[in-house]
Amino acid sequence: MGRRRDGAGRTSPSETRAAQLALVREQAGRRRLVDVARQYDTDAFVAPAPIGLRLANTLDRLALDAASGFEPLLLSPLAPLGASSVMAPGSQDRVVSTTRTTEVVADPTNVLALECARRLGSGSELGSAGELRLATVQQTVRAQPLPVGGRSSLSRHFKMFALAEAGRGRPDDGFEVDAVARQLAVHDRLLDACAAELPVEAGRRRAIVRTAPGAEALGARVRDRITEAMPHVDVVSEAMDSPYYDGLRVGFGAFDASGGFVEIADLGRFDWVARLRSDHRLRFVASGFGLQLVPLLFAAP
Repeated sequence: MGRRRDGAGRTSPSETRAAQLALVREQAGRRRLVDVARQYDTDAFVAPAPIGLRLANTLDRLALDAASGFEPLLLSPLAPLGASSVMAPGSQDRVVSTTRTTEVVADPTNVLALECARRLGSGSELGSAGELRLATVQQTVRAQPLPVGGRSSLSRHFKMFALAEAGRGRPDDGFEVDAVARQLAVHDRLLDACAAELPVEAGRRRAIVRTAPGAEALGARVRDRITEAMPHVDVVSEAMDSPYYDGLRVGFGAFDASGGFVEIADLGRFDWVARLRSDHRLRFVASGFGLQLVPLLFAAP
């Protein structure tokens, strides 16, 4: 019986797994305890986070409390291989891949898209409007370069607070406009809660609405809704030229104690769930918030 092939004569991941596991066993077998200790001292992938665990737990609680209208999920630290680079345009080199057809989660919004597609396909576990609202807090890992001599707030692994909503499109971009307003309100409440409980200052807020050519009407509707629902937020517009988003990206943040603007949340519309379910009527809006950056970048003087 012939060997199974993927694509143009390439072996499948299951066929190479045994050889990869054997290679890892051989490499680990040649290591000494001093090698393990040296890597722990020098490798940013395995270094502790720049904030303490008690503070991290407090931030988790504040984030989930702010997202009371969303179902909280505790995701696996692993995702299917290609969850980042196949679903969204990006390089697999920026993801920590394993030898078991999985990868360490680099962006929980990709995993939330998979969960939304699974639930929408089953036709169960949906809200009364047939829509899903999910939230998670995830320690993510990204294999991307760190700037030499950069800020100590930058790390290869970090806590990300993520929100996701999926459902069918509605007239006049109703699904997207409602989802953007709802998720920005969560992030706004989270900054307020952090300022009330932690020694941080997150003052005046700003939302940057970025739209691609052809999505100007959606951008205008989003700007109008933010201005109406969040009058304390400055709303500015920018053009966007990125294949990662499906026409719309909204940055959200606050001015720190020194008066500089920090864009700490990133929200967008994506076509991931529509592609996963092969249904162009489905919509997916997700956002990520750099949770552990709050005490590092908004520290009160």
